[in-house]
Amino acid sequence: MPHHPAGRDAIVFSPSLKEARRYARLNQDKWRSDWTLVRPSVLIIGLGLLALQRPELELRTRPLPEIATGLADMGLPSRFLEACLARFDEWRKGPRVSFFGADLAPDALVGQKASKLVSAMPTWTLISPCNGRTPWRLHDWSLAHFVPIEYIGAPKDRMSRPLIEQIVQRSDQVVVFEARGDRRHDVAIQMARSLKRKLTLELYAKDSAAQRIQGI
Repeated sequence: MPHHPAGRDAIVFSPSLKEARRYARLNQDKWRSDWTLVRPSVLIIGLGLLALQRPELELRTRPLPEIATGLADMGLPSRFLEACLARFDEWRKGPRVSFFGADLAPDALVGQKASKLVSAMPTWTLISPCNGRTPWRLHDWSLAHFVPIEYIGAPKDRMSRPLIEQIVQRSDQVVVFEARGDRRHDVAIQMARSLKRKLTLELYAKDSAAQRIQGI
């Protein structure tokens, strides 16, 4: 994704791992040119998303040898799998980070902060709503950089106090983008402080927000 959605669907709905691998081999001309480089990251984010979406599998706490046994049918080289699982273990020990106000803040400011997070802690999880207030550019950027995303709430949920509290409760670190003089995100800030979450407040000029909305 996003270049070959039909291929994605064919893999997702394959009746077996064997059929999925067969389809992939037949469509090798569509493989990423940097596949050798990104292959470990793809496996790790896949395990991360599976851990988030299927908590009953207990991948966050299960011993790595047991996970390796579960992946045996993939036929991956043992050294490759061992290295990937070591990085997966780093991810599941890593922080969970939420962003408030990233949908209205200047893209340059959001991108700068997100890039700093990646350089400082390459294994982390984005905690995000999936409604109309979701910062979709940040969301897509995270997936492009192999950052797993944990979704809170439903698509039609309002950005209400209970939803904000759920997001903060699931987070280890909260990043708030706020136009100077605004109090739009006071609930998130107060909640983060009361729960003793690591809090980062990024202020910007209101005219920058207006330009962001107008697409300037």
